Amino acid sequence: MYKETSYLCPMVSREMWDSECYDVQMVHYKFIDEQVLDFIFDEEKAEQFCNTCPFNQLKQSVAVSK
Repeated sequence: MYKETSYLCPMVSREMWDSECYDVQMVHYKFIDEQVLDFIFDEEKAEQFCNTCPFNQLKQSVAVSK
């Protein structure tokens, strides 16, 4: 069984569940619309933090597909 974890996200300055982080990455990489998020998505902040974040679950797969 999968156990969800959370961690402090510097982009939103609060704890974020890994599933929510995944949604942020899906929005950041333009796979889904930002309306799925419960906060206002800031593309500049995402670019600043997400690309180097160790919790970014899509970083490797997106890099391979580019």
